[in-house]
Amino acid sequence: MGRPLAGKQTDVVVLGEDTGGGQYMRKGLSMFTQSQGMFSCPAAFVAGRCLLLAAVLSSCGLAYGQAKPTEKDKDLVKAEAHLSVDRLPAGDKCQILIRLSIQPDWHIGANPPLDETGYPTKVEWKAKQGTKLTQVKYPPGKKFTPEEGTVQLVYDGKTDIRATLDVPASAGGMNEEVEIIVHYQACNDKICKIPTTARLVAKLPVARPGDTVKPQNEPLFAPPK
Repeated sequence: MGRPLAGKQTDVVVLGEDTGGGQYMRKGLSMFTQSQGMFSCPAAFVAGRCLLLAAVLSSCGLAYGQAKPTEKDKDLVKAEAHLSVDRLPAGDKCQILIRLSIQPDWHIGANPPLDETGYPTKVEWKAKQGTKLTQVKYPPGKKFTPEEGTVQLVYDGKTDIRATLDVPASAGGMNEEVEIIVHYQACNDKICKIPTTARLVAKLPVARPGDTVKPQNEPLFAPPK
């Protein structure tokens, strides 16, 4: 038996996630359990081949419930964001760092994954005034082999994702309302949790065009030695 997704033995869990690979868009991952046994997916196949099996189970008319991550599960990965300047520069660019702090003995999928079976961590950005998140740089992953399954590339500990913010001139003098959504799946060497998200919401002041902005958080944005 493969590494099971966390869940109670009487649950039927259906997950609909965009794996980002195109060929598996919006397919469900089904895990059906009974008192006499359990169907499960190896962690290495959570974002790949088991999704195809889910479509077959669904076509058979299998009734299901939906399991949501608990508050404790959300504590496995904490997100924070830092800017390179004190205000967003209208009509210009600045840097942003998104730091993920992952609990010991847990990891999340690297981006890009080693192959199509991995569930890559991905940053989604929304901004009311049109500021764009560009040049997103995910760090290289570390090789990890679970007790059952194939080698995967993962992040653990503190992981920094870097990107550039392209601020429109039209946003000058306003507040930019932003939402950062980090999609990830937390796993240890035995199980994988259902994929979930970490969300950050903020109102960022935007300097007027031509106004001086001050650098901040220099140690975070210093070139690597």
